[in-house]
Amino acid sequence: MTGRRALPGPAAARYRGPAHTPRTEREAVDSPRAAVVLVGRSPTPALLSALTLGTERLVLVASDGTLRVARRVAAAVEALTDTASVRVLSVGPDPHDFRAAEDTLAAVHRSLGARPWFLDYTGGTKVMSVAAALFHDRALPADRHPPTRRWRHYLDAGRDALRTHDPAWPERPIATGRVDLRTLARVHGAEWCEDRDPEPVRLVAQGGRQALDARYPDLSPAVRRGVIAEGRVLSHLRRHLAAAPDTEVLGPRRVADPFHADGSIADFDALVRHGHRVLCVEAKTRPGDVVGRAGWTVAKARRVFGTAAQVLFVHSGPAVPSLREQITAVNPALTARQVHVWSMADFLGRLTSFDDLRAAFFPPPAPLRTPVRQGAEPEPEPARGPTPEPAPAPEHASPPTSRPRPPERHPGPGERPRLVTSLGGSRLGTLTALHAHRPGRALVLPSRQSVRDHVRESAARTLYAAERPDDPRPDAARLKEAGYRDRVRFTAAPVEGSDADEVAAVALEWLAAEGGAAGDGASVIADITTGTKAMSLGLALAAREVGACTTYQLVHRRSIVCMVHGEAALEGRAAVDWPLVLPGYAPLEGPLGARVGPVGRVQVDTALLEAARAELTRAASGPVGVWMDASLPDPDASVTAQERPSLVLTFGDRAVGLAAPAWRRLRSPGAEPRAVSRGAWAQSVFAATTHLGVRCDVAGTVLALSRPGADVGRAGELVEWIAHADPSQGEPGTGLVFGEPLRPLLVAAAPGALPPILSTDVSRL
Repeated sequence: MTGRRALPGPAAARYRGPAHTPRTEREAVDSPRAAVVLVGRSPTPALLSALTLGTERLVLVASDGTLRVARRVAAAVEALTDTASVRVLSVGPDPHDFRAAEDTLAAVHRSLGARPWFLDYTGGTKVMSVAAALFHDRALPADRHPPTRRWRHYLDAGRDALRTHDPAWPERPIATGRVDLRTLARVHGAEWCEDRDPEPVRLVAQGGRQALDARYPDLSPAVRRGVIAEGRVLSHLRRHLAAAPDTEVLGPRRVADPFHADGSIADFDALVRHGHRVLCVEAKTRPGDVVGRAGWTVAKARRVFGTAAQVLFVHSGPAVPSLREQITAVNPALTARQVHVWSMADFLGRLTSFDDLRAAFFPPPAPLRTPVRQGAEPEPEPARGPTPEPAPAPEHASPPTSRPRPPERHPGPGERPRLVTSLGGSRLGTLTALHAHRPGRALVLPSRQSVRDHVRESAARTLYAAERPDDPRPDAARLKEAGYRDRVRFTAAPVEGSDADEVAAVALEWLAAEGGAAGDGASVIADITTGTKAMSLGLALAAREVGACTTYQLVHRRSIVCMVHGEAALEGRAAVDWPLVLPGYAPLEGPLGARVGPVGRVQVDTALLEAARAELTRAASGPVGVWMDASLPDPDASVTAQERPSLVLTFGDRAVGLAAPAWRRLRSPGAEPRAVSRGAWAQSVFAATTHLGVRCDVAGTVLALSRPGADVGRAGELVEWIAHADPSQGEPGTGLVFGEPLRPLLVAAAPGALPPILSTDVSRL
């Protein structure tokens, strides 16, 4: 997309981002007029960065798989700003190719005449981010462009700011400009259905119950209660937030269905936006409906508005203190930050001003980082005068002679290299990094969000199993006695996950101490697979300083790719400490039916689950672990068993979740089973998928099973929509694959007639 798009209203009303004043003539001349912003699956960071940087020229860099996202961001930027030129480029089909990412950035640099440009490396894959940041550093070296470090940015969601790579320079508070709810929905590929303005809700919001009864006297009691609840919520929000700054309130909205032109795929009772953050409000007349609807409501909110969306359930009747805990028990992905549950009385009493809203749902961002150098001022506005003659555009330059060169070949796992890596949200990435490289010594850097419990012992056990595959599973004493526990170290304190320099400094300090103590000249590897983008960049910066290899694990190809030496296959499979990775699950050795209680047998199809388990186990050429949802025997906890994978089969370092939600279920123990809709069945499938995804990330996948003849067509569409599938690309694949943890595979099967996919040898995938 190129060119200028006219905006309504006078030119003075056009948005160009925050204005800055040049401090010196040199800075005015040297300041970038262009910005390169990486785009991944989430469009919001790219949109916010483009609006905040406010340059004349914008280049959005994606991969083939995210080009549609980048084009939607480009359309939004053109509609909201007077940016002169907006381009969308792709690094190609493989977003994990370091060289392809470098080649794309080199072409962009040449097209800009080798003049300075901003970089935001928040989006894209970690490989794209690291390759782009390192290229930017080489293309605009500090000896020719002293401000170059402050031209590299990373979106810090905790501070709502663009952090620069220069600690002596202030962060930029993000600018939302003209962003509204429709814009946020559109960049996520969602459009409103224009007919969603229900008169009954509007009547209650404007005139109360009397207006509703006068116009609709024959509504059933259940419908009337629901309409009144929605109308009360909407009128209360509008009354108290009408004059709030940068805040928007919308009533009921439906999202257009991409699979059916006249239908809708999701709806919201009320929406509140403050800045770029969104609160989706759902009114329920029964507190019990909240638990069953929470997973789907969060899924659709994040699908339409991104990860900054939160959900508030407002239910009639008295407060139920345990509802919040029940939601987390059903699905641990539904954190208290994402899902809020208030009674109607609490909602009307606690939310009486914009300050109340902000305190409860939109707390102000953390204070902006104080620059190390006092008196630092914002980046100057791009100059309009002549620019200096640019330096030649570098290609894939060699490292400066002052830095050690990487080894001529990639160190194999038998050479026991030094390893530095991070601990991210999933422990599996860290454990598989240790298995892939089998270091003599390793340093793991956690952030404040990482869960460290028992990880060091599990990491040591992973190393032990990789080097002694024929030995029995060691206990803690054996790991310490054999020296494996001492080979894995954690930093004493968490690192700042948004500060690449801090991560690099910590890694370099440890490497210097290790090298000085050992003096053995061992090779060094920095594995950037886990942690934040800034942490990955910090590890890569440290690797550059010591001539180390920077690697990334490709789960779907069972290989690692090195920035210097290319791709190499992994040797064997990591021995994962599955009890650590799968809390809430217990080993299953006998028949599933013998362990499941009467309530659980109604909620899930145990016969189908047992048949699928047996077939996948029979087809495997390697050992298979079988883990059962530990709530299945419990008459109370198993009421929500359909929201979790009932069985998880583990194949080395891979996990397959089996989910078979029943089509008739109990709402509570002792109640009569009731039929569920296609949408409710799909919601259970997606809840089970996110449940496994929290634990296994890209190393896990879910098979959702249903008997032949059941109408799972709508369920498939909902699943594809949540997974950001493109309806124009036809039917999804039918093979069992890893790498897309939020895209379950729907399988129609009968216990006595299983389809070929259940004969897949997962041990070889």
